[in-house]
Amino acid sequence: MIIHRFVVIAALLLLSVHGFGSADMLSTDRQRTLATLDLLCQGFNETAAVAAFPGLTLGNPEELVRGNTVYGWRRRLDFVDGAHASIERIAPEGQLRRLSVEYSDPWSRPLLLVLAASDCVITTARGIEYDGEHATFLNQLDGQLNQRAESIPMNPPIPKGKDAQGTTVAVIDSGVNYLLPAIAHHLARDPLGQPLGFDFWDMDARPFDSHPVRSVFFPQRHGTRTASIIVREAPDTRLVPYRYPRPDMTRMRELIAHAANAGVRIVNVSLGSNKPEQWTTFEQIAGQHDNILFVVSAGNNGRDIDSQPVYPASLNLDNMLTVTSSDEDGYPAAGSNWGPGSVDLLVPGEHIPAIGFAGTPLDVSGSSYAVARVTALASRILLDSPHLSVSALRKTILSMAQPAPGSFVSGGWISEPADLARERDTQSLQVSATTDWQHDASASARFQPTLVMINDSGWDGNEILQLVQRSADIIRQCGIDLLPAKMLEVSAPDGVRDFSRSNAKLLTDKVGSQGPRVFFVRDTLDRPAFEAVTFGTANSKSNPALRFTVWITAATRDPHIALAHELAHVLLDDGSHTQSPGNLMHSDTSSGSVELSAKQCTKMRHMARLNDLLD
Repeated sequence: MIIHRFVVIAALLLLSVHGFGSADMLSTDRQRTLATLDLLCQGFNETAAVAAFPGLTLGNPEELVRGNTVYGWRRRLDFVDGAHASIERIAPEGQLRRLSVEYSDPWSRPLLLVLAASDCVITTARGIEYDGEHATFLNQLDGQLNQRAESIPMNPPIPKGKDAQGTTVAVIDSGVNYLLPAIAHHLARDPLGQPLGFDFWDMDARPFDSHPVRSVFFPQRHGTRTASIIVREAPDTRLVPYRYPRPDMTRMRELIAHAANAGVRIVNVSLGSNKPEQWTTFEQIAGQHDNILFVVSAGNNGRDIDSQPVYPASLNLDNMLTVTSSDEDGYPAAGSNWGPGSVDLLVPGEHIPAIGFAGTPLDVSGSSYAVARVTALASRILLDSPHLSVSALRKTILSMAQPAPGSFVSGGWISEPADLARERDTQSLQVSATTDWQHDASASARFQPTLVMINDSGWDGNEILQLVQRSADIIRQCGIDLLPAKMLEVSAPDGVRDFSRSNAKLLTDKVGSQGPRVFFVRDTLDRPAFEAVTFGTANSKSNPALRFTVWITAATRDPHIALAHELAHVLLDDGSHTQSPGNLMHSDTSSGSVELSAKQCTKMRHMARLNDLLD
């Protein structure tokens, strides 16, 4: 976005005086913004500004000071129609560094932001679209302030959906990206399909992930990451997202009352400040709801919050757990707060897998994410024991902690909360009696995977038997008979019926890791979504239990061909594809892709024997 602007200065100023003659000319808002930037590039002459914008009112310049040094100035411009702009000129020691123009409409809604470097070349330009009272999109703009390809949702309507099942958990954060399937699938909803959360910043029913701590044009995204960790480690969770009430922290009274009415049992609070007066209302109202456990972050100031309090972490509430992030040895992670009088638990919160605002996987670090892991653990405990009191729930969590080195916290260290939760889930899984196949004793090369059907996942046992027989016909062209060893049916909670890495580990641990296995599941939580996936030697190094497993979703097209394709990956121990038309190993399985070449068959028999997959 590098465009030199000097050549259009005169034209822009002329347009500002004489108006617009055609639809092709710049709109008033864009023209004013660009003309203001050009005036700013020239040092901002007041006379020129008033001449360019008749009726303009200029606010007094405000010096920008850091320490004892003036590094620039800020000024407000009010246009005749009520629109206004905030301009900044950053020039420490007289050396121009940056220019900015932030333009708002007569209703004080931010519309445009332009940043320019010391050479007055535009480096960043962004615009906000509105649909009535709601900001809908944040657009990347070019040097003429025309929209580019990238457009980011800002406060979109929430699509209707089905109510999630499980423990009801509130997340007070910057909101969530409820457009992501991985989040939407877990939202608590009313009978009409509308989510139960709320935005206590904007006071509307759209708690979309956005925190304009720097600028509305550069929002921080935190809530989606936090929520994604909770639902990954506790899939049976009903999320009630709240966008925190930063403009007025007394709204915490209404927020917590709203959560209580929604049936929330756990509130995840990954925010705080150094100002106790901001948390008076929270302390009062939270203490009154002794049926709700509040799990809060100790913060990331790298200090002892017993001597330098952070709120709400330093509050003394019986229904609250304060959590900080640990390293792998049980010490506070770099930058994490501690304090044996204020902090209850150390939990690993560094390099934790999460989903970002755009839906892409990422690693995150900080006490916020340690809090999310404890919230997930609490959610799973309540799922098994829904009538547990908050006092008993708190004691149960603290009893899982081991002594931590040093004297940094009061309760101890939970080295891997997901493993503790997984142990509980493993106990809840039930495997049905097995069905053994009668095998042809004359078969020379038998491939005998175990079939695993997850209950209520959209699969039927007879359907599976039929598609396995059809898959066997395809595999047989390589001289290998597909004769399954047995079929298992696993009774699993709703959150375990979809594929995810954590669910896969849970299921393979329960079923056992002997021999190849085919799992028939409902859907996948991975994005981008797939219909079927195989784990071979190369992609199971971090989780060897997944080696030679196949996962088939209920939405799979031509499932017998997809199954044959995935089993061929297992036998070949090779994840590569071919583009040869009609070949089974084509990247896009279809009804016409069933052939295997002589070379593929030779490799298949060789690798299968090498990996001890054939009887």
